[in-house]
Amino acid sequence: MAGAVIHDAQDTGSPRTHALVVGVGKYPHLAGGEAPVPDSDGMQQLSSPPMSARAFATWLLAEYNEPHKPLGSLALLLSEEQPTPYVDPRTGTGHDVEVATIDNVIAAVRQWYDRGDSHVDNRLVFYFCGHGVSQGEDMALLAADIFSDRFNPLNGALDFSGLMNGLKRCKATEQVFFVDACRSNSDVLIESSGNRFAGQTPLGAGTRPLDLPRRFHVPYYATLAGDRSHARPGQVSLFTEALLRSLAGAASDDPEGDWLINTSNLLEAIDHFMHQRRFAGAVVGVQVPSVGELPVFVLHRLPGPPLVPVYVGCGCAEDNAAAEFVCREGGHERLRRAAGQADDADPQSEWAIELRFGNYDFEARLGDQDVRTKSITVRPVFRRIHLGKS
Repeated sequence: MAGAVIHDAQDTGSPRTHALVVGVGKYPHLAGGEAPVPDSDGMQQLSSPPMSARAFATWLLAEYNEPHKPLGSLALLLSEEQPTPYVDPRTGTGHDVEVATIDNVIAAVRQWYDRGDSHVDNRLVFYFCGHGVSQGEDMALLAADIFSDRFNPLNGALDFSGLMNGLKRCKATEQVFFVDACRSNSDVLIESSGNRFAGQTPLGAGTRPLDLPRRFHVPYYATLAGDRSHARPGQVSLFTEALLRSLAGAASDDPEGDWLINTSNLLEAIDHFMHQRRFAGAVVGVQVPSVGELPVFVLHRLPGPPLVPVYVGCGCAEDNAAAEFVCREGGHERLRRAAGQADDADPQSEWAIELRFGNYDFEARLGDQDVRTKSITVRPVFRRIHLGKS
């Protein structure tokens, strides 16, 4: 396999999905790096992006399911403090991963373009996690060697708007982008350049040829324009975890019997997680995911019933700390939270669990004379069960 590609299925001439995944956490020229510049605008090293990119790559290889355009190729670029091979979850094969420098990113983008350009019904998937800066509609995704060019630091960045514009000419009809990065302004990068320069553009801009079908492209952003995203040291980022949980079932629906995830439902599910205190913690409701354009089409098909977030609580939140909660399915106990096992940091919070689609019975016991029950069908996006006194 060439370059950053770690998975390349045999080309059968049929439609495929081609993915490019980039996770940048080690930045030699930012604070904490080997050769930091005097002013890096407060940006430091990150531990979450390489983990997040690995997690998304693993989902693509192990779980992504679109029979009409199965995964054809996956390219992976990482910049991490302690580089280790990426292990294919299906085969156990280890792959050395190229470093996410701007030269490697540009080369990977062009090869990815060519793979997508092989069929009009192909799908392109782009994922980036790392530092990003924005100014108006311009967004720079920072590669590992940002600031290596002291005359023009943004030569170490990828112009995201330029990337999307350059892909207009690619035959691939469906193009999906996940940008897990800040979209806040930078005093020392885009704003100070004076000419709207937001990084390198590996693909020249152009219009879509008239003989090609209409392009459907969806850019998902971890946050609103002008806002910061929040990584978690040593963990997968909030946005990426919300994305993966949504793809596990929260974003699905079964209008024709099969559980499908489309582009619109995916945004709704990601937004749901980001507004749950038990998930987002101190930044609940602060980081608001968004999209650019949102044409609706199916992204993923679940092989079985979806996994759904469920929140169980008493009608009065003050009772949650003392309540014993039980979940049963078909008369058999599935899950239990004993009295006194409430979250010490938030004792009045609901009991947050995940269940497969189906019918369940829920119980809250606050004493022999105070037992509250409710039966409900659990289905996406989420279910909140309030157990009040009869």
